[in-house]
Amino acid sequence: MSSGGEDGSGKFAAVMKWVGYTTAILSLAGVIVGIVKVVAHRAETRSQIESMLSSATVAAQGKDYEAAWQTLDDAAKLDADSEKVRTAREDLAMAWLDDGVHAEPDGRYSGITAKLKPVLAQGVTSTKPGPRQADLLAHIGWCYFLESVDGNSGLDLTGQYAKAIEEDANNPYAQAMWGHWLLWEQVNLDEAEKHFSAGLASKREVDYVRRMQLEALMNHHGEQFDVEVVRVANDMRKEQRAIDLRLTRPIFDIYPFEMNPREQVSTTFVNAVPPAEHLATFHWLFDKTDSREDQKRERTYFLAVLSEAAGQRDEALELYRRLQATPSERAKGAITWAGVDAGIKRLSKASAAKS
Repeated sequence: MSSGGEDGSGKFAAVMKWVGYTTAILSLAGVIVGIVKVVAHRAETRSQIESMLSSATVAAQGKDYEAAWQTLDDAAKLDADSEKVRTAREDLAMAWLDDGVHAEPDGRYSGITAKLKPVLAQGVTSTKPGPRQADLLAHIGWCYFLESVDGNSGLDLTGQYAKAIEEDANNPYAQAMWGHWLLWEQVNLDEAEKHFSAGLASKREVDYVRRMQLEALMNHHGEQFDVEVVRVANDMRKEQRAIDLRLTRPIFDIYPFEMNPREQVSTTFVNAVPPAEHLATFHWLFDKTDSREDQKRERTYFLAVLSEAAGQRDEALELYRRLQATPSERAKGAITWAGVDAGIKRLSKASAAKS
């Protein structure tokens, strides 16, 4: 009897062992299935994020920053720890600010900066000291500037620029933004130029520094600022840089003020740079831009004055005569006709004496 019981218990133990094996196998299979699902989900999430990053890039390139921002917000919800998403949001925030944030319908900027600042601040804390961190700090300072335009006071934007420069001495963003602020707030041209020069010395984001420099100068009117605009534009031409087309029209508007006033043309402005260079820069700026008919006549007059100053007297005389051949335009007062007549008389006499 006992041996039979022992045999029965042995069979039972064997069965239970196989049950245990089966349970373990099934459990392992369940774990494997779970892992496969997790891996598949992560792969799908990565794929979705990559697609969102591509969409955001396309939107940003089209300057639809709102759409790009919303797309990256959605990507962050899928994976809050994604370094790619974090970096993309920081880059987009800076690009949006660099391109020129437009005020919201209520005329304020604070609604936009409220979205951008937290991303920039998070970037500062998660980025090692160096140029990248300095870029982020500078853009926080620019957010403060925009908020100051809204009337918010007590914002230490220069403090942000100073921190950026501690990390990266010639940081182009911090130096250009600081130079812009000095012209905005204090009209300190000499100090502002030091900051712009430091930003240019970085050899990084030079087009941005130049654009900020021109915009800061053109916030003011007066000969000293107009002369500086010509000097900067001349340097950009010699550096073979492109100029933002949004700036060519306001630069042109300087010329009627300086070269077509009620009184004599400003020789200081004409000689802001060597006259031959000024003439070349004028062509570089405006030869490919569309002009209204009256502006074409103004442009011809300015070219005549600059050509004469550059020693190209025959060319200047031809331009003056071209204007004189349109007597019906005199009543419109678009240019200084007395200057045209005087130029023809002066250059004709010189031409006759030479012959």
